[in-house]
Amino acid sequence: MWFLKFLFKKTFDAGFVEAFFEALSARISGLELVWKKGGSVVAKSDATSAAIKRGKRTLFCQNARNGWIDLFGAGDDRQVLQETAMHFQLGKEKPGYAIGVVCLIIYLVLVFGTITARAGDETLASVYISLVSAVLIMTAMMVTSYSANWSHTARSLCATLWVLTIVATAISSLLLLPLVWAFNRQQLSNLYNSKSGQANS
Repeated sequence: MWFLKFLFKKTFDAGFVEAFFEALSARISGLELVWKKGGSVVAKSDATSAAIKRGKRTLFCQNARNGWIDLFGAGDDRQVLQETAMHFQLGKEKPGYAIGVVCLIIYLVLVFGTITARAGDETLASVYISLVSAVLIMTAMMVTSYSANWSHTARSLCATLWVLTIVATAISSLLLLPLVWAFNRQQLSNLYNSKSGQANS
């Protein structure tokens, strides 16, 4: 589930992935680099995505335009994975929020229009308002979880409830995804800020 990973924006580069894999392999044993195209395993020359695995766990995934590292699922390898990612400056750039904010505004306009259109049916309007309130509250909590020091269990619970509300109010609720993506990407950017702050102190 991407919303429990640490997202970064980067165009697929086989050379970069290999260099990252070699650096990570120097500190973590038993890693495997898998080249993929779609859902199939292919040769490096045909690959459009890649994954670095240790057993059944995927620590790193790179797709055509973005990727993620799984710091929560890395276990004892978390610190090494984080340090390697920062060495290669994954996710250092701050994400843009403009698209997410615009999509949020569009979503709220659609919600207001729907509520107005259903004003004649109080029961239907009440149910819809409750669902919209739930998805907005859970989206706010999901966004908060990316900047708060929550446990993996708490994040997983929050993410599960958030997904349920998104599904219950789809298709319009999908407009909230760009904002959540942006806040997720802020996680890696915050690690660099935290490191700089520690160095200055």
